[in-house]
Amino acid sequence: MEYIQKMIRPFTDRSNYYIQPPNPFKRKESKHTHDPQQVLLYIKQIYFTLQTQQNVNMSFLNPNYFSDIQSDLNPEMRAQMIDELMKAQRRTFHQTIYLLDVYLSTNRIFTAQIDSIYKTCYFVASKYEEIYPSPLWRYTHDRDEMQEIFQIEKELLCILDFKLVTASSYVWLNYYWTIINIAEKTSNWLTYSLLLLDVAVYNINIIKYEPSKIACASLYTSAIMLNIQMNWNSFASQFGLHFQHEIKEISNLIMITLKDSVNSKREIVKHMQLQKEREIF
Repeated sequence: MEYIQKMIRPFTDRSNYYIQPPNPFKRKESKHTHDPQQVLLYIKQIYFTLQTQQNVNMSFLNPNYFSDIQSDLNPEMRAQMIDELMKAQRRTFHQTIYLLDVYLSTNRIFTAQIDSIYKTCYFVASKYEEIYPSPLWRYTHDRDEMQEIFQIEKELLCILDFKLVTASSYVWLNYYWTIINIAEKTSNWLTYSLLLLDVAVYNINIIKYEPSKIACASLYTSAIMLNIQMNWNSFASQFGLHFQHEIKEISNLIMITLKDSVNSKREIVKHMQLQKEREIF
């Protein structure tokens, strides 16, 4: 009997059967297998889709809407509305600001309508971006204001022709970070870039630039702030980013907006202080 067991053991012993040999060519994106958007195989298709969607999004925006349409509003009022949105998820935050700018680019509003409009944009963005959006009663308990929010929502969706997909600067930054995939250089680079994106939206002049360039400008500016030594143009050429002469002006705008935000004690500055306390900076 023992002789038979020794003979068949090589065919029945499966203790090492499922052990895979180490793969020296393991794909870098394997740590992101839970995210279908982090697949380098489709990176070109993702790029062209984002580029097409970016052109569609830009067609709905009027960078001069304060001078052309909104005689009762000013950029400071818009900045105050953005302050109210700082507690939102980052993707919802940027989607809300895009919807807000689209509505203000098309419809002339009065000061009394500001509250209802930013609530509507946040309501629509959260329904689109979040799995569990906040119900309307969390924004208001007034029936008249609810009806106004529903009406503004209908107008907004008609303006966009129900095209709510947005290739925002936040989406572009995630795309660029996927193909760069160099977290080993500094763990703070992405954190700085995301915070600078949040700062950039306070400046109304930023919306005339393409979101892809704004994302690159945030990477470029944060690299300077972190003293990351690199030749940006060769780096951009390697990974398909915008070159320095294309984003230099946007980078300057971001730095100016950051200084103004500090002086005005914006909500984004409080978030930066919180990040600093957590030793992320």
